[in-house]
Amino acid sequence: GEAVVPVANCDVKEYNSNPKEQLPFKEFVEYWREYIRNGHRSPRGCLYLKDWHLSRSGLIPKAPALGIAFPEEDVYTTPVYFSSDWLNEYWDAVAVDDFRFVYMGPKG
Repeated sequence: GEAVVPVANCDVKEYNSNPKEQLPFKEFVEYWREYIRNGHRSPRGCLYLKDWHLSRSGLIPKAPALGIAFPEEDVYTTPVYFSSDWLNEYWDAVAVDDFRFVYMGPKG
């Protein structure tokens, strides 16, 4: 719940994109539940968790400098149909970035 995640406001456009803010994951889940309870409406707009690098980002009280949300967990497995994950193989080797994203949010 304490991992910090990027959340886009799908009701707002800025330069052909949606502005993002950083929220604790727990707060995003609370927003999502409230959004559903209110008939898929919120004064905050339609927020969507977008482009979260779960395997390398977030907050860990034990190791905040690492920038990894869950270092003890294997949170990403390449699906068998995409097992030739050449893009992430490169980025893993140079330890700079990755292309493993999480997207989630309410309908709308």
